[in-house]
Amino acid sequence: MVSAVDQKNKTFTISGKEATRVFKVTDKTSIMKGAASGTMKDIVDNEEVSGAYWKNSDGTLEAKFVKLGPMEKKTPTATPKPSTTPKS
Repeated sequence: MVSAVDQKNKTFTISGKEATRVFKVTDKTSIMKGAASGTMKDIVDNEEVSGAYWKNSDGTLEAKFVKLGPMEKKTPTATPKPSTTPKS
């Protein structure tokens, strides 16, 4: 969950249970909002996000891609049922 956004510096902050991390959005960052492309302006406080990042040599975190919105729930696949025929 995004806890802060700095549109001027193109960063957003995620506060986790154990750590708070600040991610930099660059020209290389791919932002998706649902099935459409998004922009830095689409990243807002209290937005659910997922994605990936690079850790730069200076310790900063650069967003590789950002997906806005709740994580998709995978539909459960049918689990094979045990065979009812007895083994001979």
